[in-house]
Amino acid sequence: MSALFWKRYPALYLALALLIGIASAFHIYLLALILLIPKKQLWCISLAGILYCKLFYPSFPQSFEGALLFHIEEVKHHSGPFNSSLVYRGKVTGEEFRRIPCRLYMYREKNRPLAHCDYLIPEASLIEIAPYRYILKGKGEWIPIAKSFSLAERRFQIKEKIKKLITSHYKDSRVQDLMAALLTGNLENRILSYQFAQVGLQHLLAISGFHFALLTLFLAFLLKRFLPERAMAACLILLLTLYFFYMGSAPSISRAWIGVMIFLLGMLFSFRPSALNALGMALLAALLLDPLVVIEVGFQLSFGATLGILLFYKRFEEKLTLLLPKRPFKELRAMARLDQCGYLLLAYIRKILALNGAVLIFTLPLLLFHFQTFPLLSLVYNLFFPLLFSLMIGGLIVGFFIPGIALLNGAYAAFLLKLIANAPKRLMFHLNITEAALLCALGVILFLARLLWVKRGKRRETLRTNR
Repeated sequence: MSALFWKRYPALYLALALLIGIASAFHIYLLALILLIPKKQLWCISLAGILYCKLFYPSFPQSFEGALLFHIEEVKHHSGPFNSSLVYRGKVTGEEFRRIPCRLYMYREKNRPLAHCDYLIPEASLIEIAPYRYILKGKGEWIPIAKSFSLAERRFQIKEKIKKLITSHYKDSRVQDLMAALLTGNLENRILSYQFAQVGLQHLLAISGFHFALLTLFLAFLLKRFLPERAMAACLILLLTLYFFYMGSAPSISRAWIGVMIFLLGMLFSFRPSALNALGMALLAALLLDPLVVIEVGFQLSFGATLGILLFYKRFEEKLTLLLPKRPFKELRAMARLDQCGYLLLAYIRKILALNGAVLIFTLPLLLFHFQTFPLLSLVYNLFFPLLFSLMIGGLIVGFFIPGIALLNGAYAAFLLKLIANAPKRLMFHLNITEAALLCALGVILFLARLLWVKRGKRRETLRTNR
C-alpha cells in the first residue's frame, strides 16, 4: 500500500518528509515521526529539512537592541482592549540573525512611515514574547532602503477604500465589520471574533480554500459564457493571482492559491494533476519559502483540514451511505415532490457529515493540542452554517452590481450574526483534555496505525505471491 501511495503521490510524500524535518528543527521530539515514513530513503529529506531550517534561521535571540533592517509584509488595524493601533507585520535582520518574524505596533497614523519599502531602524529593540514570536520597537528616524519594495502599503490603502465602500452599502456596524473581514481578511471586531470562536465557526472568517473556491466558481460562471475553456483558465489565473497579491501571503491563502493555480494550469495545458499532489506542491512551496510557517496554527489547521478531506471524505461518505443510501436518478424522479425534498435534505446531511468527519481527523488533535478545548456545539453549527454563509458571500458580491441586493443581504447577515450571538448557552459544552494526555493518545494511535499499515502491506504482498 505504501509503495503504491508513494508512486501515485510523490509530491505529497516529499512534502510530508520535509515537514517532519522542519518541524523537528523547532521541536526535536517530533523527529520520532520519521519512523512513520515507510520509505527509508526519504529519511534523508527530513534530515535535510532540519539542516535547511538551521541555515535559514541561524539563531533566535531572546532580546536585541541596536540597528535592524525591517521588511514590512502587512499593515492592518488592531483593536486592543483599551485603544486601537496599526500593526506592521514583517521580518527583521540583524548581524547574527535574519528573517525573524515580528510585529510593530504604531499608535500614530499621521506622519507614520509608509510601508512601501524596507527600513533601517538605527535604534531598535526586539523582544521575544513567546517562542519564535517577537515584538519590535523602533525609536528615532526610520531610514528608507533604496531600491527596496513592498506591496504592504498599497494593499493597506486599497483595503481602506473597500472598507469605506462597504460602509456606504451596509448600515449595521456589526455587518460592516463582518463584510470587511470577508473582503480584506482582517477582522477588527474582537467581540465578533469571540462569538464565532464560541461556536467553532472562526474558520469562516479566515480567507482560505473555502473562499477561494467560491470566488473561483463565481468567476468561472461568468467567464465561461464568453470564453473557451483555456482562455477562461488563463483569465482565472490572472484574476486570482491579483486577488492573492491583494489579500497577502497568509498560510491559508498561499495554500489555496497554489492549489487553484495547479488546477487551472492543468486546464490550460491539458493535464490533470491529482489533488493530493497539488496539496503536496503547495506544502513544499510554503515550507521552502518560510520554514517557520510550521508553528503557525492557521497553517497547521489549513493543511490538516485539506489533507483530511482529500484522504477520508469519500470513505466517510461510503460508510454513511449505509445509513442514508443513495437513490438512482430515475427512482428520484418517480418520487413525490415532498419525498424528493426529503431525499435531497438527507443527501446534504450525508455529505456535510462526511465533510465534517474528514476535517476533524487532523484538525481535532491540533485544536486540542493548542487550546486544550473543543466546542461541541460546532458539530451542530457546521452542519448548516457554511451553506448559509456561502449564500451571504454570494449576496455580498452581487450586491455591488445590483441595487437593492445589498439591503437584503445586510438584513440576512444580521440574522446570521444573531444566530451566532444567541447560541444556546446551555449547549455550549467543551471537550477538554490535557496536553500530556493528548500526546499519549496520539502516540498510541500513530503506533497502532503504523502496525495496521505494515500488516495490510504484508497481507497484500502475500496475496500477490499466492496468485
